[in-house]
Amino acid sequence: MTSNIMIIDDSPQDRKFIKLILEKRLNDVCVFEAENGLNINQKLVSNRIHMCILDIMMPVKDGFQVLMDMKLDPNVMDIPVIVCSGIEDKKAIERALTLGAFDYFSKPLSIEVMKTSLPLKVRNAIELMKRNAEIFYLSYHDCLTEVYNRRFCEEEMKRLDTKRNLPFSIIVGDLNGLKLVNDTFGHGQGDNLLKKAAGAIQSACRSEDIVARWGGDEFIILLPRTKHEEAEEIVKRIKTIYAREHVNGIHVSISFGWATKYKCEEEITKVFKDAEDDMYKNKTFENESVRSNRINTIIDTLHEKNPREEMHSKRVSELCQEIGKEIGLTDIEIRKLKVGGLLHDIGKIAIEESILNKIEKLTEQEWLEIKRHPEIGYRILSSSHETLELAEYILSHHERWNGTGYPKGLKGEAIPKIARIIAIADSYDAMTNERPYRKSLEEEAVIDEIVRNAGIQFDPEISRIFVERVLGRKEVFC
Repeated sequence: MTSNIMIIDDSPQDRKFIKLILEKRLNDVCVFEAENGLNINQKLVSNRIHMCILDIMMPVKDGFQVLMDMKLDPNVMDIPVIVCSGIEDKKAIERALTLGAFDYFSKPLSIEVMKTSLPLKVRNAIELMKRNAEIFYLSYHDCLTEVYNRRFCEEEMKRLDTKRNLPFSIIVGDLNGLKLVNDTFGHGQGDNLLKKAAGAIQSACRSEDIVARWGGDEFIILLPRTKHEEAEEIVKRIKTIYAREHVNGIHVSISFGWATKYKCEEEITKVFKDAEDDMYKNKTFENESVRSNRINTIIDTLHEKNPREEMHSKRVSELCQEIGKEIGLTDIEIRKLKVGGLLHDIGKIAIEESILNKIEKLTEQEWLEIKRHPEIGYRILSSSHETLELAEYILSHHERWNGTGYPKGLKGEAIPKIARIIAIADSYDAMTNERPYRKSLEEEAVIDEIVRNAGIQFDPEISRIFVERVLGRKEVFC
């Protein structure tokens, strides 16, 4: 990285000498010159100066005034300054250090001193500049997405709130489904979702726009000199770009709201609140359909990854409906059984395929991973009002009648009836169809297993009805 250094000195000979020393003794430096302190802050910013060497005694505007002006300007206040003055001028040096100078050297300039002393001081100042730049970056940027953070956004909102920036628009965006992605695939994938969102927003905005992560799953865009309809166009661009992004096959979205300040007397905090309210209104409208579509996408993705799971779920669904009819459940409950059977293994979307398809015996850690799928399924289905009730059934379909199941260790009728039905249908289909780790069992052996586990793993009454009425084996139960 090239370090830009500004020499501010009214002596052309001194400027030339200092520049020569710096260019010979230091690598990757670019030296700029100024003969006085007039408009120096502007010059420091426009030339992207990293540090400067400042003569204290100058006509028109001396080094003390330059230091004071720099101290008041947030754009240049962190630039390290090395001051120079006459060899006997200790008070001037002390005052300059008090005003924020990083270091100093004395005039007249000695070749021997300049060859060693000045380059070393400059290197130290450049190191300070780099540390300051890193601290500044971390202070005002979100470490995950690398856009600005809330602190910076709040400061910029105040700074930009001027007449010359009217109309001033604010966009508020909130990710849909971040919690679902975190719960289903882990926080690493959720972080990817946030980074992709930040990238999409930045690519759709202009260089002068301020993009910030407000916190959690919320982003803010500050748009100086931007009309309401122009803000809307930016939102459309972001949505188009973000529509191409996905996490584990799941497409995600952002809900937006925006508002515009046209008059000086309008409070910027009110404009921000209007944009936020607009976002929440749009989020409420968009979210339910998005959640339902997302669940369908998860199911499709699971079945694409593992077609065997699709056939298994369909067979379990059909068996559940048959059991429900024989038990005498209502049409509404049978419809719940149909969907519950189809969705009972939806949580396996978050389990590695290598574990799901493993032929060898699972390790203890792999078995614990498999046992997570009812809870993951619960979190997925809890994200939508349409499937909220089903979530509890999916959570409980590996509970056992005697209380030794998982994840809660529920016992007997504390286990939802629909979950008890799914448990029998799931086990029967798993045993009568081939799995990666074993061949299918003969139906006689499967029936014996269900009878033996009635009252232990399975609801005894539902087990009897399933074997006698669905499978037609009335002689088995005594």
